[in-house]
Amino acid sequence: MTLAKTRSRNRYQFYIASVDTEMRRRRELEKDLRDALAREQFYLVYQPQISYRDHRVVGVEALIRWQHPEHGMVPPDLFIPLAEQNGTIIAIGEWVLDQACKQLRDWHDQGFTDLRMAVNLSTVQLHHAELPRVVNNLLQIYRLPPRSLELEVTETGLMEDISTAAQHLLSLRRSGALIAIDDFGTGYSSLSYLKSLPLDKIKIDKSFVQDLLDDDDDATIVRAIIQLGKSLGMQVIAEGVETAEQEAYIISEGCHEGQGYFYSKPCRHGNWALI
Repeated sequence: MTLAKTRSRNRYQFYIASVDTEMRRRRELEKDLRDALAREQFYLVYQPQISYRDHRVVGVEALIRWQHPEHGMVPPDLFIPLAEQNGTIIAIGEWVLDQACKQLRDWHDQGFTDLRMAVNLSTVQLHHAELPRVVNNLLQIYRLPPRSLELEVTETGLMEDISTAAQHLLSLRRSGALIAIDDFGTGYSSLSYLKSLPLDKIKIDKSFVQDLLDDDDDATIVRAIIQLGKSLGMQVIAEGVETAEQEAYIISEGCHEGQGYFYSKPCRHGNWALI
């Protein structure tokens, strides 16, 4: 019944044992998720972002991981939607912001004062009224300069309620944060909306980058996004860069930054920051 409702109304769904097992596991994870933060089962990993102007690390993206005591590593694309459904995403999201800002302060104290920290926001977080205050407080507590914290929002999340999202993004910008639109090209955003939003950066989705050398359509999309971002005065970063050939192509098209396994897998301590 639950599966039938989530797919659309007025339809039927045959009972399948594997689906039942999956639904039971999701319910168990949702229950465990409520205690995961208090039991310190989350941790952050960081993936560097490379500037193509001088091929130096200019930023990092903080990524959350959940080490479940029984199930092992639970993928974010599984537990984040559960956290959004049961409301725990607000507390988890604030913890991520706090830990990321704390780590950035440590790196700044080590002398990497130009390093920037990117943190993903869920749609639920974006529409939470207290978020700008939380961000502003963290920037003050950890003595972080303006524009050193970059908040990433998904294209589909923005499109759910564009007017409210625009207001919240403006408040976050006033707090001193940069705003990036993540997974760009996978949604259905209007270009007129894109122009009206207070955005600083566009992130090209990795699904376009991974096949751009073999798929002319993906190459065209990547080229168009880079030109669009530049014409709107935004920085453009490509996600999922895995080969020198991919890097060479996006650099030739004028992309500003890159991120992906070609440079480093996400890691807990960021030794690459010492390069």
